[in-house]
Amino acid sequence: MNRVMWMMVVGLGVLLTAGLGAAALGLCDYRSPETALTDARMTFAYRYYDDVGTPGVDVNAGRIGLTYDTLFDSADVGFSIVGAGEVGLVDFVPTGWLGQGAGTFRYYLTDEMPLFAFGGVDGSASPGTLGLEVRAGIGYGRFSDVTPLAKAFEIQKELLELGAIPAKLPDDVLTAVAQVIGRRVEYETIQELVADIEAAIEGASEAQLDARALLTVEEVVLRTGDRKRCGWALQGGVGYEVIDPTGGARDLVLAFSADAAFAASPDEQLLIRASFSGPFDIMDQNKLAVNAGYEYDYSNDGSIAATYTLQRVKAAGVDAATNQAASLAVSLDVGGADVVLQVSLTRNAGDPGWSIDVSVSAAMDLL
Repeated sequence: MNRVMWMMVVGLGVLLTAGLGAAALGLCDYRSPETALTDARMTFAYRYYDDVGTPGVDVNAGRIGLTYDTLFDSADVGFSIVGAGEVGLVDFVPTGWLGQGAGTFRYYLTDEMPLFAFGGVDGSASPGTLGLEVRAGIGYGRFSDVTPLAKAFEIQKELLELGAIPAKLPDDVLTAVAQVIGRRVEYETIQELVADIEAAIEGASEAQLDARALLTVEEVVLRTGDRKRCGWALQGGVGYEVIDPTGGARDLVLAFSADAAFAASPDEQLLIRASFSGPFDIMDQNKLAVNAGYEYDYSNDGSIAATYTLQRVKAAGVDAATNQAASLAVSLDVGGADVVLQVSLTRNAGDPGWSIDVSVSAAMDLL
């Protein structure tokens, strides 16, 4: 587990270094007055193979993956609801699962710093283990929807490719464009919003945007499915076990969690969540949960998505039971063929090693 956590920390450092080196202005420099983001996804893979020359069905198994994420943050209050789960199937019957979920409500105590009081729930489930806690305490940190600045960078990139502007825009102009996009609800029409972006760009670049360039700006502003966020939050407090994950007595617990979101570029998103709790003898009895996800759109037709989930439950006086799951999906365009490579790994408590599932699919037009 320590090796995995170090890899996550090193990877985060590389992403942050790359983002800072790429431009003086980074996505995480942007602050939105209000953030409201929701994302839900499902992945499904299944294989059935019956060789007539062998007894029984040779392969009849698959898996389902689900994620849900809602984030709201304003000047005074915020809340988040996150969940992730994976179910293994054999003969279309669930044979194993790994699930985590948490909900938190935050009330910010001051205007000068992001100090908040929080209350919420945290739960986890795996074969033979089910836990649920209610929590309350103090935390520090905020999250921000940086999509407007990501769109400003995309506008700059596409205008450069069109030759509509001679060079990259100054940081203050990119920020001004992002602020216009962030106030989209205040505009009666998209044409009025595009006109303000046009004025900001033309004033800085001394170029005249033609109809094609303005249509490109409008398309980027209206584009969906590319929401980005940045920020972090640390929480600590006390909780109560509604359901003890070890099957023992319900206890008061110490509870800590950390959440982080980083976007090094408009094409990337890294999300990490870790939660640790246990009774006052926390080193002998505790529960650790980690979720991490990374997405990268490296071209218009290609993307990479990676996830990692860990659950570690330690009962008093016994060794910890650890369940892990990881997946990597790569989609790419190879010579006109749409190719998808997916690798899934699982390791449940008691397993001698990792179970590996690899699938490759391709489709192309021949005529």
